[in-house]
Amino acid sequence: MIYTLALIALTVIFAVACVVFRSKNKSFYGMICKFMASFGFIAITVYGNWMNGGANLKYFSFITIALMFGFCGDIFLGIKEVAPSFRKKLIIMGTAYFLVGHIFYLLAFHSIGGVNLYTFIAGIAGAGAAVAIIKIAKMMVKPAFAVLLCIYYGMLFWKIAAAISLLITEVTPANIFILAGCVLFLISDTCLGILYFTHVKRKNLFVSVELSTYYPAQILLALSVMLMK
Repeated sequence: MIYTLALIALTVIFAVACVVFRSKNKSFYGMICKFMASFGFIAITVYGNWMNGGANLKYFSFITIALMFGFCGDIFLGIKEVAPSFRKKLIIMGTAYFLVGHIFYLLAFHSIGGVNLYTFIAGIAGAGAAVAIIKIAKMMVKPAFAVLLCIYYGMLFWKIAAAISLLITEVTPANIFILAGCVLFLISDTCLGILYFTHVKRKNLFVSVELSTYYPAQILLALSVMLMK
């Protein structure tokens, strides 16, 4: 347990450092700390799987792949802070990688809880909500990317529905962590959408909220591997 706490502590330190650097507009140092925190998520997952004796290798594999795609997404979104001339392309690439990561999270959840119609309907509802948000917030996105955002948001809602289904089936620490992580991801990515595609004021506030919810989300989902039976 002490090694788990040490990994979590190191990841949190880099995560907090990233939030602080970004709030002070020190993008390069924030980017480096974000990469290190992403390594921390993967380390927590791998060590957690070893700790529980590989109790659920399929779940572990899907979560690890999801985190790796998230790490690649972090790379693209991090580079855009120091290479603004490529900002639009990097945002698209980062979003695409995170979308694939969310698909693997969903596969992980369904690998232990099965698939049901209600979670799929929730995903459709999430995509519909994204259409409304794009119009109401007057997001500056091209039609093709708007479709990607709708699919992305639908995936977030599908994940939450799958997590709720798991918790209804059985109340366990792992399932609680999964649901909490999914909800925090929704908050984080909503903040990103506001930051990237609207003329929002007080950007530092949204940056801080986005990062402060993103890191706990990834840590909770990584820890769910150690708690999964």
